Amino acid sequence: MNRSFLSLLALSTLAVSAADDILRFSNGDQLHGKYQGMGDGNVILWTREDLGAQLSLKPENVRHIILRGATPNTDVGSFAYITLINGDQIPGEVVGFDDKTTRIRSSVVGDITIPSDKVAAINPNPFGGKLQYAGPFSPEGWEVYRPEDRDPKAVAKKAEEKKELEKQEAAAKEDAIKIVPADDKKNQPEEKKSSDAPAEKKAEEPSWKHAGAAWYHLKGMNVLARKDCLGESSLVRFRIAWRERLNVNIAMNADFAAPPEPKDEEGKEGKKAGIVGRQPMMFFNGMPSNHTLSFGNALVLSVYQSYFSLTRCGYDAHGQVINQRMLQSQSGVQLPESGEATIEIRSNRAKGLLMLFINGQYAAQWEDIVNLKNDAQNEEAQTDPPLGRGFAIQCSNPLRLSEMVISEWSGIKDSAYSMSHEKRDIILLSNGTDRYSGEITQIKDDKAFFKNAYSLLEIPLAEISEIVFAKKTEPESKEPAEGTVTARFYPTGKISGLALASSPTSLKLNHPSATPLEVNLSHAISLEFNDDSSFLEIMDQHQEKNLTPDE
Repeated sequence: MNRSFLSLLALSTLAVSAADDILRFSNGDQLHGKYQGMGDGNVILWTREDLGAQLSLKPENVRHIILRGATPNTDVGSFAYITLINGDQIPGEVVGFDDKTTRIRSSVVGDITIPSDKVAAINPNPFGGKLQYAGPFSPEGWEVYRPEDRDPKAVAKKAEEKKELEKQEAAAKEDAIKIVPADDKKNQPEEKKSSDAPAEKKAEEPSWKHAGAAWYHLKGMNVLARKDCLGESSLVRFRIAWRERLNVNIAMNADFAAPPEPKDEEGKEGKKAGIVGRQPMMFFNGMPSNHTLSFGNALVLSVYQSYFSLTRCGYDAHGQVINQRMLQSQSGVQLPESGEATIEIRSNRAKGLLMLFINGQYAAQWEDIVNLKNDAQNEEAQTDPPLGRGFAIQCSNPLRLSEMVISEWSGIKDSAYSMSHEKRDIILLSNGTDRYSGEITQIKDDKAFFKNAYSLLEIPLAEISEIVFAKKTEPESKEPAEGTVTARFYPTGKISGLALASSPTSLKLNHPSATPLEVNLSHAISLEFNDDSSFLEIMDQHQEKNLTPDE
């Protein structure tokens, strides 16, 4: 089947069911329909209601498949998972462990046994609190906006300009009307199009684009926001990939309040109180940036390659702008000019605490954030308006946002990965305070048997947040082998391997850390075929498009 026919199918405007699968080609085209498994030669089998025959598609031409609109076919029970040294995360629980083998019970792959030296971590209670959100598997619940559109003065000015332009166009159209007698119409010269006529406007390219299970920032300073997703104590974790130096603003507990309306001459009291005033301008990567205009009342975490800062922005009780830089303690974590990283932010409003972890390593923290504490503890006595429950991100360079989880924060101030050791296993308990280092000797009967220099302990798995084993040799980073397929699961989990066979409901993989695995696709949200082989592929396509001259 040729590419042009596939493109026509991909761009079809036929109505599709919300439960349809979505196949995305390597060139960016999309095709709605139903995944039917894989046939001989690992070709992907695909059907559509408007096609009589089943399509056979080569996997090397496919980026990924979103299954059922990124919705699991069955309810997710436990959120526990096991992390392997190759980066895979198998949803399931450990029912047995010793120095040789690890036995796993999983609704995704069934009961399996893998070598213990392939296990990097066990996560019985990975979120430490109630899960609020996992994604972004769809654009639903997200909003993209231009900060300048939130300024009442700018909005009013833009409305006036639009009204004046419409008035001018109407007057010009009226002047151009010529009344010609019916008998003389055939003798009139053919009207020439004015070279000054405005050209048809092209559809504006988006600043943020959702594709697959990620958001891509393509251009500009527009804000990507999700409202009403954070609580008094929140853990936010997501993965970003970037190019051309990392410069990103992350707004926590934003209320997205618009600037106060300007007062007229009668509003003298408001003017005396300082409600109307010029908002201070900040610079972000050499470009003007106004936190209050972008996020309203919020805590804005600015992340750069080797430096992190936190600003309390918004409006005080009189409506004047706040831009208060918070003091911090900071580690020596540094990021590359281009690369990928997992960002984790832990915030407790009652304690006035915000912590930043990068790739599991402690990066920085801010304590005794007075405004934050006032918001949560005493709304009547506070001097500044309360913060909100929103999350937002703003950047100026190419960036991808994926693998996002928002949950309640149990209060754990450490990450087991930040304490990982060459020779000792690390245990963090779900109570947020206790942690141990030593050796896990075995796991059985839902208990971990732990030995350190002072004692032997039996700890119920229900009380453990995560176990990180002593560092093990990880395989060298390399491109995925031809035929590699990755299945992703809600809210976390991924399993990769060489595809051996597949039906609409199951996928058989030759897995590098175990015997062939039979993956239950009822729990999967997507299948990736070449998603890891191209860095920021949406950005690549955007740049290639811009390099193509207009016809």
